[in-house]
Amino acid sequence: MAESARIGDRMAVRTILVLAVVAGLPCARAAAQPDLVTTLPPNLVLPNYNSAPVGPYGGLEGSAYAARIDDPSATWFNPAGLARQAEAQISGSAGVYERTAVAPTILPSQGGSAQQLPAFVGFTFSPHQGFTVGGALLTTTAWSQETDSQLITPVAGGQQRSAYSAVSAFDQRVAAVGIGYHGQGPWHVGGGFAFTLMDLNLVQSASDRIADGSGLRSALVAARASGSSLQFRTQAGAMYDTARWQFGGAIRTPGVTIRKSGTLTIDGLLDADPASLGTSVFDSGPAFAFHQPWEFQAGGAFVSHRIEIEADLLAYTPVSAYTLLSTDEPVVRYSSAGPGAPPVVTTRPFGGLISASKGLVNAAAGGHLRVFTDRDLLVHGSLGSNRSPVAPEDNVFNSVDLTTWTAGVSGTFGKFQFAAGLNHQSGRAVGLALRNLLNGDVARTDVDVHVTGFIYSLAYQF
Repeated sequence: MAESARIGDRMAVRTILVLAVVAGLPCARAAAQPDLVTTLPPNLVLPNYNSAPVGPYGGLEGSAYAARIDDPSATWFNPAGLARQAEAQISGSAGVYERTAVAPTILPSQGGSAQQLPAFVGFTFSPHQGFTVGGALLTTTAWSQETDSQLITPVAGGQQRSAYSAVSAFDQRVAAVGIGYHGQGPWHVGGGFAFTLMDLNLVQSASDRIADGSGLRSALVAARASGSSLQFRTQAGAMYDTARWQFGGAIRTPGVTIRKSGTLTIDGLLDADPASLGTSVFDSGPAFAFHQPWEFQAGGAFVSHRIEIEADLLAYTPVSAYTLLSTDEPVVRYSSAGPGAPPVVTTRPFGGLISASKGLVNAAAGGHLRVFTDRDLLVHGSLGSNRSPVAPEDNVFNSVDLTTWTAGVSGTFGKFQFAAGLNHQSGRAVGLALRNLLNGDVARTDVDVHVTGFIYSLAYQF
């Protein structure tokens, strides 16, 4: 019985919301359905890897930078690239101004967000001949969206009102340190470590109300699920240079969790006159876990004085299904057959929120063109894929494959270096089950996603 309830919870979270009472269903049977108001309402969260532009130049050339990188962001991209920077450098950025647009096709209102990502800050210095040390503070994932909407539709003898509200945020901040070495030959090697802070926050509510000749029926569910995890990761990389060609590769390990925390609360109410059903779950300290894949990146580039072009492959290993958020606190169910009938209070286990990632390979191509032979003014661009890692077993994150492109310029004035440009990502989720309605219908929708970031940075080389 407990396992059946657990499976029911997981499937309901995946299909977003189960509130339904089929029209004409006897009220006593409606009050006996424990799964109707025990699951989280819908939300939209994209966990796609490397969705935020990183670094003063890597951000303008997508992820196609593993073979050519030579600025402080090499601490994250490929530590071997630090060895290409023989002089001390400080690189700072006011960050990325990012606009996200979420458009469910069946809802009259769109959602989204506007946010200023934390600044990228990096530095390099050379403590000894052939060695370069670097550090960086950066953001690799920054998903945020808010959606509020309602639908009012006529029904026989009255109307139906459905309302939906959701706020979601998922981000990863990184503090990375690395060292690169270059001797007399064509090889550069490097290694380092990083601390990654992941935060996930889901707040949502959904309601459905039918007022017709048979009476009034209402359902409401509100929930919050959140968690954070601090992890330690290691990485290593190598590069090989010739006069016209450069090759590079890097590897990053999964994270070892240092600290974690979470919060979970769900409250639901079903009023199907005269019967009623209510459920609740509350835990201020549920178990939270976040698993990351092995990451591999390899690329090759053609370089000359006027033009550089690179193509990269980025591979990620699968992550087996695991419980992202769980609690020992039970789902408490309150039910009543109607006025004068004694209420019944029962409990059942909460099934938990499950996450799983599939293995995938993304491709990216990028580079720059030097506009003038005798001036350091570059035009940058890139095109790449950002496929979703979400596996079928996952009932927390949403699967949306994104296509990404960037365009921008950079240059130098004395010892100052600047960069500015745009990063755009877009994709569509098809046929998401938004919610089951009180009349028995299933509301499904496509969701268009557009994320646009304005990148700007400034660096000083001593």
